[in-house]
Amino acid sequence: MKGIPRRSAIGLAAVAVGALSFAAPASAEADLGPCAQMTLVKRAGHNIHVPTFKGSSLCQLGRDFPAPVKVVHLFQVGLKTCYGHLDLASPYSDEKIANLDADGSFGPRTEAALKSAQRHAGAGVDGIYGPNTRDHIRFPSPDNRCYAY
Repeated sequence: MKGIPRRSAIGLAAVAVGALSFAAPASAEADLGPCAQMTLVKRAGHNIHVPTFKGSSLCQLGRDFPAPVKVVHLFQVGLKTCYGHLDLASPYSDEKIANLDADGSFGPRTEAALKSAQRHAGAGVDGIYGPNTRDHIRFPSPDNRCYAY
């Protein structure tokens, strides 16, 4: 940067980097809202209940993502219906998902149930429901059968 004092050149470079980071699109994860309702959707010829946010199935559900009690309750019922035969993840591995209390609270046992379902389905195991988990786990249909998204 000939002709520009060194301090000014460093300042210009910092502004340029800042502008680029500001203009860069946010990740898809940042655009996800909390799962606000359970919606009956038709996928691959089957009706299934999936968590949604404002009509989109791109949402997050977990201990750090507040959701209505009814949504968490129905999600817990879905885990029990589709994965009841599995053990919860550690430290509750002596308990079955079928014995999970569907109390509408996304606590440590619900997180352990989700982690177990994620592991079984081949999804990333983080205890958070999001698009990756949605694409791997099964959901209950109105007749209590389980189908993939």
